[in-house]
Amino acid sequence: MVFWTILRREAFQLIRSVHGLAPLFLALAGAGGLFVVFLYRAEGTAETLPALWGLATSVGLPFLAAVAASRGFTQDREVGMLRLMFATPIRARWWVLGKVFAAWSLCMLYVGGMGLSCWVLKRWLLPVGAQVPGSWLGFALAVMALAVQALLWCGVGTIVSLFLRSSASTFLLSLLICLLAPPLVWMALSTAFAGPVAQWPWFPLQTVVYDCAGGVVDVRALVGCVTGAGVLIYAAGFGFDALRLCATER
Repeated sequence: MVFWTILRREAFQLIRSVHGLAPLFLALAGAGGLFVVFLYRAEGTAETLPALWGLATSVGLPFLAAVAASRGFTQDREVGMLRLMFATPIRARWWVLGKVFAAWSLCMLYVGGMGLSCWVLKRWLLPVGAQVPGSWLGFALAVMALAVQALLWCGVGTIVSLFLRSSASTFLLSLLICLLAPPLVWMALSTAFAGPVAQWPWFPLQTVVYDCAGGVVDVRALVGCVTGAGVLIYAAGFGFDALRLCATER
C-alpha cells in the first residue's frame, strides 16, 4: 500500500537525519532528569507514579515533535525532492500522512523510552519495599493522552514545514504554536462557555495528561486534539495540492 511505503521511507530517513535519534536522546535525558526531580519532590505526598511520569514526559513532547516534524517537507525542498514529489501520481494525503505518522512514531518511541526509564528509576532510586501509588490503568490513560497530543503537535509541524524553506524556522514556529496555541484556545473557550476565570493554566494539555494518569479523563480535550490534528492534516493536503497546481516549491 502507498501509505505504508511512504511511512517506512519517511521513518527511515527521519531516524538517519539530525532530526531523529539525537533529539530523541536529548528529550529522554531531559524528561528523565525532570522525572527524578518530581520523584524527590513528591516524597511524603499522595502523588501517584503515573501522574509524575506523565507530567515529566509531556514536557518534552512538544519539543521533540517540533524537531521531528520540522524535517517534513522543508528538507525535501532543501534537497530538491519536493519537485519530484509533485510530479508523482501519488495523492497529497498519502505524503502528508506519511510525514505526520513518521514524526508521531518517533514521539511514541520517546514515550516508550520514558516508560523504560520509569521502570529503571523506580527500581534503583526508590528504597526496597517502598510503595508508590499507581496502577497500570493510570499509565495506559497517560499514554493515550500523550499519543493524542503528539499527533496534534506533529500535524502542526508538518503543515508549517510545507510553507517554510528553513528547518530552523520551521522548528521555532512549530514550537511557538505548540506552546502558545493551547493556553490561548483554553482562555477563549473558558471565557466563552465558563464565564470569567481568575487564572488559566499555561500548559493545559500537560494538565490533561496529569489528570488522565489520575483517572480523570477530559474527553473534550482529547477529542479536540484529534479533531485539530485531522483539520491540520486535511489542510496540509490542500496546501500540497495548491503548491503542486502552481508547480512551485515556494
